[in-house]
Amino acid sequence: MTNIDNITCDQVPYLIEELMKLGAKNVHVIPAITKKGRSEYIFLIDGEEGNFETLAEFMALETGTLGVRLLKTEHYPFDYELRTLCLSFRDENDLLLWEGEIDIKIVMGKEQKPLSARVEYEELKELASQVREAGLKLSMYEIKELIEERALKGIKDFTVNFNDCGPGPDNEPLSAMSKKLYCKNKTKTCLEN
Repeated sequence: MTNIDNITCDQVPYLIEELMKLGAKNVHVIPAITKKGRSEYIFLIDGEEGNFETLAEFMALETGTLGVRLLKTEHYPFDYELRTLCLSFRDENDLLLWEGEIDIKIVMGKEQKPLSARVEYEELKELASQVREAGLKLSMYEIKELIEERALKGIKDFTVNFNDCGPGPDNEPLSAMSKKLYCKNKTKTCLEN
């Protein structure tokens, strides 16, 4: 951990990227206020013990920090696996609008039971761009929610039903939207349609 009060916000992304290249496992930066009302950034850098010196020297070189604090903590990691999903977006007539693949990270708990399903940011960003190019009006957030909800349904034992409770604010009923997600990787629990 180190606190820096002599850099601008423009330098923060560069420092994060370079720390990751040097072997940091993760980097968190927290904006803060320090003595005399000065703004500062608190850097929390996760790293292997053998790499502390490299990371600390980089921060001294780039920011002029006078030192770093070593915080020893315990980390309880979860196992995870990647599964590839094929996605297809179809209209109400089952006409294919867009089709492709995306990886889902399945976090596993005790006895290798699935806990959660997450789409990685970079893949999601690329998918959102491709879906927009195909002319679909879906936000990155909507795509993420659709994929993760479908993945969870495939790995956990639950069902969620939404029933139309009547007309919406404009007195028009909500129309169904076809979203088909299916699994290409048939190992273990498959995320089938």
